[in-house]
Amino acid sequence: MDALKYCAYINTPPPPTTTTSCKLSYSSVSEDQEEEMADEATTNCIDILLAILLPPLGVFLKFGCQVEFWICLVLTFFGYIPGIIYAVYAITK
Repeated sequence: MDALKYCAYINTPPPPTTTTSCKLSYSSVSEDQEEEMADEATTNCIDILLAILLPPLGVFLKFGCQVEFWICLVLTFFGYIPGIIYAVYAITK
């Protein structure tokens, strides 16, 4: 009969075994970096929501008055849906 099964059978703790201690690092990211990543994710979500409501505004907040904004503005004039698609693409790329 195995020693562990025997000890469990008679309700006594198993004999001590040799173990090696190993310190594991679960996160290689500091707390400051985690906050920075969370802030960036929040900003990205807000930009995407604005891009759905008013596509050129979301792109403008992300890129300013660069080419992406003007493309989004023209696409939004041609149709609301193409403007949304391009805005979400531009923000998430």
